[in-house]
Amino acid sequence: MEIYLIKNIQVVNEGTIRVMDVMIRDGRIHKMDPAITPPDETNVIIVDGEGKYLLPGLIDDQVHFREPGLTHKATIATESRAAVAGGVTSFMEMPNTVPPAYTVDLLEQKYAIAANTSPANYSFYIGTSNENAEDALKANKKKSQICGIKIFMGSSTGNLLVDNPLTLEKVFAESELLIATHCEDEKIIRRNLANMEATGKELLPSDHPVIRNEEACFESSFYAVQLAHKYNTRLHVLHISTARELQLFGNMLPLKEKRITAEVCVHHLHFTSDDYALLGNRIKCNPAIKERHHKAALWKGLLDDRLDLIATDHAPHTIAEKDGPYKQAHAGLPLVQHSLLLMLEYFREGAISLPKIAEKMCHAVADCFQVRDRGYIREGYMADLVIVDLEGRTDVTTGTILYK
Repeated sequence: MEIYLIKNIQVVNEGTIRVMDVMIRDGRIHKMDPAITPPDETNVIIVDGEGKYLLPGLIDDQVHFREPGLTHKATIATESRAAVAGGVTSFMEMPNTVPPAYTVDLLEQKYAIAANTSPANYSFYIGTSNENAEDALKANKKKSQICGIKIFMGSSTGNLLVDNPLTLEKVFAESELLIATHCEDEKIIRRNLANMEATGKELLPSDHPVIRNEEACFESSFYAVQLAHKYNTRLHVLHISTARELQLFGNMLPLKEKRITAEVCVHHLHFTSDDYALLGNRIKCNPAIKERHHKAALWKGLLDDRLDLIATDHAPHTIAEKDGPYKQAHAGLPLVQHSLLLMLEYFREGAISLPKIAEKMCHAVADCFQVRDRGYIREGYMADLVIVDLEGRTDVTTGTILYK
């Protein structure tokens, strides 16, 4: 096994930036010190870290890699390769594949694919539906391997919508796993859509945040939080997109003591509804990208720790699936290769510090999902690491994109 010695690099970890040497043996961080003498061995690779920064490998808790069944869009192999290229060394993948991964047997098939094809570390959510709560709850026996139960409390593909109160009560009451929720109220969305269609005007991408509005997000998130309080369930609310939802989450407890956590995705920190004029369906996603004041509120909630972590919700489609009329265009953006680069741009603009990026994209995710030996730069931990050159440049072109 090769030994790596990274010299004179600025280590971004646990709230500090310190110039250190870092030695790696057998895939783990062996030693960290201001000055490490190279060992007298022939298999030592010296890496010059002068002027560069070392971050923990990112952990993305929300991606859609489309395999099995939708491999014309993506595969675990292609998307995990793109993830690693972007500094994401671990991912947690969602169950809305074909067939939906809502039994342990179907989930194990995805683990087998990842074992053979993924260069990144991986875990998978088990899905549930109105009819299969018992199957999903069987995952309690595998809670050391499965990152959580995913509940779509809003429209979804593949029969994964859960809107039956009895099913929701059962899962929240009996799950020993973390429950991760996509919160949008289906009844409100359908009402808004009907009202828009009744006007007779052609629906446009800019109508998306009107149809999937703040009310739809808040009412669903509020319901999930109520259920979690009722049953003391470990709840993680995915991709918060509105200012009003921030009322539901606190910042008085350390993350490890929270029973209810929430995240924001990079596209909701970056785009606003003004961008539909230029990008149209390319930024159509669920929950929708909304007005400018929501983006400002999300940034505030991230920095004051009401929002606990940053994810991507990487959701690739073909160009043909994104083009065309609004109602037919698929929802989702491909983001996993460029999430760290995007946040580093916000660091350069002074919006966020490097330690805060490491906290929200690495440390907090490891703590939230109880990921062992990853998410921090510590002796004995796995050497999932990212070297960043802040003076470097990355051009995003069709030739440099690695996702399918």
